[in-house]
Amino acid sequence: MRLHPWALAAWSAAGLAVALASSSPAYRAVVLGAGAVMLAVGGTRAGVARRPLAIAIGAAWIGAVALNLLLSHTGATVLVTLPAWLPLVGGQLTFEAAAFGADTGLGIAACVLVVAPLAWQLAPDELLDAVPRHLESIGAALATTLALAPGLARSYRAVVEAQTMRGWRPRGLRSWADVLVPVALTAMEDSLLAAEAMEARAFGSGPRTRAQGLGWRPADGLTAAVAVLAAAAFVGARAAGLQEDWLTYPTLGAPPADAVLLVAASLLWLPPVLLWLRSRG
Repeated sequence: MRLHPWALAAWSAAGLAVALASSSPAYRAVVLGAGAVMLAVGGTRAGVARRPLAIAIGAAWIGAVALNLLLSHTGATVLVTLPAWLPLVGGQLTFEAAAFGADTGLGIAACVLVVAPLAWQLAPDELLDAVPRHLESIGAALATTLALAPGLARSYRAVVEAQTMRGWRPRGLRSWADVLVPVALTAMEDSLLAAEAMEARAFGSGPRTRAQGLGWRPADGLTAAVAVLAAAAFVGARAAGLQEDWLTYPTLGAPPADAVLLVAASLLWLPPVLLWLRSRG
């Protein structure tokens, strides 16, 4: 069972609102878990691999921790002191800086996972059909971009393999021209082919037709309602000044976790859990 594109988009937007409205890792961890469960129970389109996403999220989290630890020299708990003559990184490396970087990486991971179902579970044509008519030009551009992005990755891998078989080895920035130029030319050719196909189908010559997609079901209504409640709670709390940020400097303290906001964030778990129960029969 899959959710309607509008319902899934509303759920993703609410997850972004929750993850970005507060710097508390408690709320971001809830969003991260909800996104992971949605990806696990919602299935994926053919040809979509999970490993690159996991690698990208892990690299982003490690990069956030490392950059903040090395570049921010603020905090009371000193882990190690690097020589002052080292540019940028010289000085005290603190636990508070690492904690702030970990929270930033957690926010990045939560945002990526809560938006990933849109790309993993919906085909580009489904996204295009879900776009209102007055935004169909923007929707067509986005759908075409999403369709060409996987082809660009495949073209890059194919060119690297072909050049490697010819004896190519990376030897500085100039050597990458042997890979990037063919990839760019292939991308341009694919774009021209897509434009010719759209022209052959009379795109833009009249009202757009729509394929028969998923209908609006009770689960979609529940998902949209949950998304509105969660987003409204966090945006309202931020606007009213009732939401506290997690301050890691100068001394690390416990992250704020309001019971009402925790419940509001936990509402995002309801749609994927219901999908899992539905799949179990």
